[in-house]
Amino acid sequence: MLTKYKSAWLFTGVLLFFIIAFLIGLMLTENLPIFDSLYMTIISILGIGYGDYIPNSNAGKIVAMILIPITLGLSSYLLTYVASILIEGNLSNKWERKKMNNQIDKMENHYIICGYERVGEQVLKEFLSHQYHIVVIDTDESVASRIPEGVPYIIDDAKQNHVLEKAGIERAKGLIATTSDDSLNLFITLTAKGLNSEVEVIARAEVSETEDKLKRAGADHVVNPSDLGGRRMALSLIKPVSMHYIDSIIHAENRSFQMEDFRVGDQLNANKISELKLREKFDLTLLGLKRDDGEFLNNPDANETLQSTDVLILFGEKEHIDVFTSQNK
Repeated sequence: MLTKYKSAWLFTGVLLFFIIAFLIGLMLTENLPIFDSLYMTIISILGIGYGDYIPNSNAGKIVAMILIPITLGLSSYLLTYVASILIEGNLSNKWERKKMNNQIDKMENHYIICGYERVGEQVLKEFLSHQYHIVVIDTDESVASRIPEGVPYIIDDAKQNHVLEKAGIERAKGLIATTSDDSLNLFITLTAKGLNSEVEVIARAEVSETEDKLKRAGADHVVNPSDLGGRRMALSLIKPVSMHYIDSIIHAENRSFQMEDFRVGDQLNANKISELKLREKFDLTLLGLKRDDGEFLNNPDANETLQSTDVLILFGEKEHIDVFTSQNK
């Protein structure tokens, strides 16, 4: 703050110095009390005197002739500088807001993060690492300084219809309610599903009793960070090597490796897993398979027949995953 307005502070200090010099000079040359000297100093600098008090001595007139041009010039510059900061700042904010609104209006299949606390910040970081388009919503204006440049944000209440509409909820692929207030996450979930029943909603729950309410409100998935954190801490002691391996996948310590959800589709329908040659041709590992009815097959058999609605959970280098997905779209 001080660095940004260094010139304004510098000129303010210089102006105060000359004002004090003017005041002391009038006190000494005109034999006036401090209040009368201050009064004469102010009306002299503002150029509205002299109608009542005037310098009577030659010394007082010399002080006035020297200091009035200096202080008048400094005060004029300072007022102009402050006015320009206010005007330019206001115009800059309006231009930036309009730019972000235009950016949001062009988005499709993007994600909306409601709440930019510590959890929301980590969610945004992960999304950006995968180069997804994001809109952040929060009620606290101070979070704007922490949001990475280029990420559009809205400072408003996410449980209001017009705010989610402004964030493009009708065109969004997913919404994550990450606030620390379970009741607020509940309202956000209800509002989002009411505006777009197809949007996928992930909601944060701080209290386990709220999880069922969030699911009934329409949340597709509910995450309790406290439960997950507690289990992870315990398992890190009980099974340290296994947890380190899982962390290397989840937290992407090696960014060249990642997990990927791949929907089978019509092209691979009725194929056996062995026919995909995931290991031989693409050097990929099949961690699991999800059926359309929600059933998970962990480490599925190579002779398992695929269905078009199946989702494969793949693990491997990003380049290899990209090759596989591009060849089997």
